[in-house]
Amino acid sequence: MHQVASAILSFILSPFNWIVFLLIAGFFIKRKAFRKTCRFTALIIFIVFSNPFLLNEYARHWQPAPRFVSALPVYSCGIVPGGFGSPDPDENGYFNISSDRFIQATKLFKAGKIGHILINGGNGKKHKANFREGLWAKKEFVAMGVPDSFIYVEDRSNNTVDNARHAKHILDSLAFKPPYLLITSAYHIPRASVVFKNAGVVTEPFPCNYMDGRNINDIGSFIPHLSVLYDWELYLKETAGYYYYEAKGE
Repeated sequence: MHQVASAILSFILSPFNWIVFLLIAGFFIKRKAFRKTCRFTALIIFIVFSNPFLLNEYARHWQPAPRFVSALPVYSCGIVPGGFGSPDPDENGYFNISSDRFIQATKLFKAGKIGHILINGGNGKKHKANFREGLWAKKEFVAMGVPDSFIYVEDRSNNTVDNARHAKHILDSLAFKPPYLLITSAYHIPRASVVFKNAGVVTEPFPCNYMDGRNINDIGSFIPHLSVLYDWELYLKETAGYYYYEAKGE
């Protein structure tokens, strides 16, 4: 059910879909004035939501600032939500665009800033039922020199709400001292932090995997890019989720 709701929300909050809908409406609607309005609105949406400068500025304000490893205190455990590993057609795992979560968690452990790692992710892809991201990620951490005995795996989660609920049970049973370091993509930090707070898990953020918001703006930042339309969908969905869970509370 959660996956269906997430897919619907992504569809609704996609600027690309808004443009397509308006262009189709502008083609089929008979009233000439309304057709012009639809086409003009589609053009304005494209200009705004394909502009890298506007996206970078939004991301800069939405995401928390980077934290430097050397300045961190020591945390009993680092929580690494899933989403950085994906299955191929043969259900073999590989690192995807969010792999910086894995990289930073490894660096933090080796720097002595987190005492343990909780891999918090199962498999959000129902058609790839044999792939369990948590178990796959544990093998990858061990391959990078993290001792098996310092890694805990929760592999039942399919979304951030599941992540927080299952992490709460595991961390309570281990009696690790909070706060815990939440290591996830910068765009995901605001919503994830609220979800974990609502579940009773005290965390501090460690943003990584910055996709936007740290770029230096130049003349090219004002030239429209189709890829920016997709990024806006991501940020709009995260923003909507943040306000929903913030209003929902515990």
